[in-house]
Amino acid sequence: MRKFAFTLFIIIGVTMFAQETDTLSAFSDAEQEAEYQSFYATDEEDDEEVMGKTIVQGGSTGKVNTRPVSTPNQEPCKMWAILVADTYDENIGEDDTYDNLALNKELKAIAQCLGIEISITNITANRAYNKHNLANAITNLRPAKNDIVFFCFNGHGFRWDDQKDMYPNICMIGPNDDVYGNYVATTDIYNAIKNKGARLSVVITDCCNSKYGERGPRQKENTLFSRSNTRVSKKRMSELFLGTKGMILATAAKPGEYAWSFEGTGSAFTQSFISQLRKEVSATHTESPSWQRLLDNAIESARKKTTSCENTQHGMRYMSISKQ
Repeated sequence: MRKFAFTLFIIIGVTMFAQETDTLSAFSDAEQEAEYQSFYATDEEDDEEVMGKTIVQGGSTGKVNTRPVSTPNQEPCKMWAILVADTYDENIGEDDTYDNLALNKELKAIAQCLGIEISITNITANRAYNKHNLANAITNLRPAKNDIVFFCFNGHGFRWDDQKDMYPNICMIGPNDDVYGNYVATTDIYNAIKNKGARLSVVITDCCNSKYGERGPRQKENTLFSRSNTRVSKKRMSELFLGTKGMILATAAKPGEYAWSFEGTGSAFTQSFISQLRKEVSATHTESPSWQRLLDNAIESARKKTTSCENTQHGMRYMSISKQ
């Protein structure tokens, strides 16, 4: 099994996350688009420093905790992100680290391009990775009505033999812990975030959806992985993130399937999601930006990447999305 589960939020225990502040200067539209493109060209920051921390990044005003007016309806917007990754697992920890760092950079670049504030809570590493911290992070979400919530899990997941829910349970356990009492259902996370009332919420679990106790072997590097670096349209980015409202739920594998990761390139579904997101906001794209197309293409891309594996993953998604 490659990923996670949850029963829920009557959990006591508060974890203090260190805070790191990034101050942004004002950018023109062209400069913001260029910044998004160049974000991956520099490794000046120490990637390990984001692990287990909450990162707060200001908007285009250059002030932390400001909420700049950036949306079509002229209401302030902030992105709240919770990124959970089993980075110390002996089997997939390296791949989950790769995914987690990629998502951190991607979300920060998106917020910088749009000129909105972002707060990222990472639940990773060894001591921080547990169910208490996950419940605490979701409890501490305080989105306003025009805000965005983005949640992604990268780790092990499973399903019980008699489970009716199509979506997997995610494992929040260390190597010596018992899974009982240390898992969460994907749908519980979805419902908890839905109840927060943000304008747009995206919930992704990249994990196996196979029988408890089963694990697919880690795969060697997959040469099909690529992430587009074509020029991004800020207008398309704005339409996708600021011009839509609703809920999105996606998972990497259907019941009975593994979710595959590859040495040196991360997991099939998370990397496909990032690649398809970039294509959706590409300046060369002519159709109106679409979350439906983005997720469908990400699921199909991950399927193609895993056709040579012993158990091809097909993924699932549910969404209720409309224009602002």
